[in-house]
Amino acid sequence: MKFAPALTILCLSLLMNGCSLLGYHKVKRAERAPPEEAARISFPDSMEQGIHLDGPTAAALEVAMNEFLPPDAKAEARNEQLAKCLSRRDTYDITVLKANDDLYFARILPRFSRCGIELETPIMDVGATYAIDRNSRILGEL
Repeated sequence: MKFAPALTILCLSLLMNGCSLLGYHKVKRAERAPPEEAARISFPDSMEQGIHLDGPTAAALEVAMNEFLPPDAKAEARNEQLAKCLSRRDTYDITVLKANDDLYFARILPRFSRCGIELETPIMDVGATYAIDRNSRILGEL
């Protein structure tokens, strides 16, 4: 019976670590610029010329990107420079098509030029297109 408290603590600590073993992932918050750099920014008076995404469209975009390239994912490629490029979210362009209020299509394609890579032969198996419903469920993928 002397080991009962230690055994209980051991079991509880294993259960608490279970979340990480089951794929729990905490999203990292955005990095903030130093105050002196942030002070140089002047916000526009109007966002009229900006790109407007309604809530469901923004949610579909987020679902597609998280499915395609989860946070902190590392891509595999034939060379290190290409792998680093494919692991960066800013490498990709995303086009979201709102088919109707219940259905969105999101296409994700890389722009290797953003990484300073010019390919002689195109890579055919990068990118994806997702069908996503209003409940943020993936209905299909190409």
